[in-house]
Amino acid sequence: MINLKINDTVLDVKEGTTILNAAASVGIIIPTLCYHKDLSPFGGCRFCAVEVSGARLPMTACNTPVAPQMRVLTDSPTVIRYRRAILRMLLANYYDAGYKRHNEKFVIDEDNELIRFAKQYDVDVASAMAKHPRYLVDSDPNPFVWVDRNKCIQCLRCVRACAEIQGRFVWSQSYRGYKARIVAGDDSTMLASRCESCGACVVYCPTGALDNKMSVHKGRADKLVRTTCTYCGVGCQLDLNVKDGKVIRVTSNRDDDSFNGMHLCVKGRYGYEFIHHPRRHAKPRVREYLLKNEPRPAERGKFVDVDWDTALDIAAKKLKQLRDGGAQIGTLASGRLLNEESYLVSKFARQALGTNNVDIASNLYSRNEADGLLDSLGLPAMSNSFDDVAADAQAFFVIGSNLTEQHPVFGARIRQNVLRRRVKMVVASPDFFNIEEYAALSLRHKAGTEAALVNGLMNVILEKGWEDKDALKKYPHGFKEAKAMIDGYAPTRVSELTGVPADQLYAAAEILASNRPAAVLWGMGVSDPEATRALANLQLLLGNLDVAGGGVNPLRAQNNSQGASDMGCAPGFLPGYQPVSDANARGRFEAAWGSPIRAEAGMNALRIIQAAGEGRVRALYIVGEDILNTSPEAAEFRADLEVCEFVVLQEMAASETTRYADVILPDVSFAEKTGTFTSAERRLQMVRQAIEPLGEARPDWQILAELGGRLASGWDYATPAQIMDEIAALTPIYAGVSHDRLQRGERLQWPVESKAHNGAPILPIGSFGEVSWAVG
Repeated sequence: MINLKINDTVLDVKEGTTILNAAASVGIIIPTLCYHKDLSPFGGCRFCAVEVSGARLPMTACNTPVAPQMRVLTDSPTVIRYRRAILRMLLANYYDAGYKRHNEKFVIDEDNELIRFAKQYDVDVASAMAKHPRYLVDSDPNPFVWVDRNKCIQCLRCVRACAEIQGRFVWSQSYRGYKARIVAGDDSTMLASRCESCGACVVYCPTGALDNKMSVHKGRADKLVRTTCTYCGVGCQLDLNVKDGKVIRVTSNRDDDSFNGMHLCVKGRYGYEFIHHPRRHAKPRVREYLLKNEPRPAERGKFVDVDWDTALDIAAKKLKQLRDGGAQIGTLASGRLLNEESYLVSKFARQALGTNNVDIASNLYSRNEADGLLDSLGLPAMSNSFDDVAADAQAFFVIGSNLTEQHPVFGARIRQNVLRRRVKMVVASPDFFNIEEYAALSLRHKAGTEAALVNGLMNVILEKGWEDKDALKKYPHGFKEAKAMIDGYAPTRVSELTGVPADQLYAAAEILASNRPAAVLWGMGVSDPEATRALANLQLLLGNLDVAGGGVNPLRAQNNSQGASDMGCAPGFLPGYQPVSDANARGRFEAAWGSPIRAEAGMNALRIIQAAGEGRVRALYIVGEDILNTSPEAAEFRADLEVCEFVVLQEMAASETTRYADVILPDVSFAEKTGTFTSAERRLQMVRQAIEPLGEARPDWQILAELGGRLASGWDYATPAQIMDEIAALTPIYAGVSHDRLQRGERLQWPVESKAHNGAPILPIGSFGEVSWAVG
């Protein structure tokens, strides 16, 4: 330990600690501009200078390590004068074209760090700053990033953020002396320089030289509302900036301890305009024939705006008529609904409609990425956490996942660790993915041959004796049969099946076997449960399960696909992966819901739509999903919807599916409701209402409660928190979850077994069934 004195405080810190961090450890804050805790120290602006006894000049605190018996003054008169001089020097090359005169005084925008410090240190900005611009304002065609080099102070935060956070190396410092400036690529444009428009450079810029082009002139927000992103399964935390009842921008929070921190992707940071989309439904709508009680015309007839009671009464009457007549009804739920809403969809299908025909709508075009894990490892979800996979893995095997586009912030973190820690990565895909640029080895296999590829890797591992002997002893069940199957996948045969050269199979197997723990990551590209089971076998064989940095890690496509599965939006499972065939589980839900539940699994999403086209499913209730715009099978589904007798569509804005609906119930965006999402890593996080519902739209949980109450009893829900309490009472893996705990900032990953339990960052294999080697 190093003993030193900062101002009047004596302290001991570890060797190598900087003066800045030593001071912060005892609550002494030293101002900084070019420094940021997320980035490597640079020491370029010298604004963090402090007085050190024995030193001729002030020293930069951000990159100067402490020394024994060092004496430091952080706010001496000398230091204050020095910082003022630094600010004047920085402002001499700073020009803000947005400044304007008002009553002979400059109106100064204080919403950047440089100007706030100038005010704090009594530096007159109007007189100190440059008098003329040197560069064009908004000089880059990037649609999201506003570039004004007149405000740049050469702190290089943008350069370091792009390199160290996003891993794209778009920005650099070029030219010399007075002409020095930041440039994109070879002094071209951002998009021509491999920019992914994540906005990392914007959020770390302390002067506004880089800003949000979509809202640069919209001023300050009235309030910031912390919530969870509505795009992918990473579950990034972000702030909705609200002004005059409207979301004007999205920002990240520098003090947040979530996985993403200040980082967001292009979708999360800039993809918010859908909230105020002009095609949003303002009122409920029904087809005219329903109001007139006439037979349905061939084209369903025209829509008529109605009040909520009329729309709900018509929907309930028709659904009840079909239910009581013994007709099959299918329910499809979006993977973007709240957990509380997904639970009500499951309850609505089983209790109000009397059917297990309920599924996640996205399973129409991609199966559940975790299919196959439950019957092999007893896992229905990602076994590990984003943090431990990124930080502790010694190798990554990415298969069937365009990681940096489908889960961008997690993909960027993987990229960081490949660059910083030299982690070896193997990427397998039929097509080129951007993440391959950072791979030690890329395997270009034929589509649909993922299972054969993984079995071939295991064949090599067994041939070379690289398997984990302890793991084989611990989990022997089914290994003999699995090995017999794997023996049939010799590298030469696998090469013929997959198109991957045999020498690449050996190289990939060696990388994974010699760098443990290795994490396996896959996405929508792994479309066969057999391939999922093969990946489970691979991790068993290498001993990469139940350890940080390892595991089986399916990356769910939508923001709450995992939560929808957890909540029982599946034909064979009640909430919490309790099989409908389990009499005890059914009994608990029947007692709570006051209605019998069928013991036979229902139809999955694809069968529901196909059966609608065949006339066996006579009604569809689709909640929150445009199934035609999101599916490659749209032509076939269009024909199925055309012949379906009755379609209730709960959606936010007019879509491709709208034309086939008989009743439209307008729901709201994530910005207009409160509840929870569960990320791909099983983490529950709050979604908080930021604005009032637009028009007459309502949150899905309210619509479900109103409609459910017209068909059955037990639908008197006042708040989403009440719904979560019911979920906790019936679902063991959510038993300890409550809105109160999440609002307090507790970061819970299920299973959360009680109010005193903090969850499980690593989900032990066998949690939901016996561990068994999979065969085929």
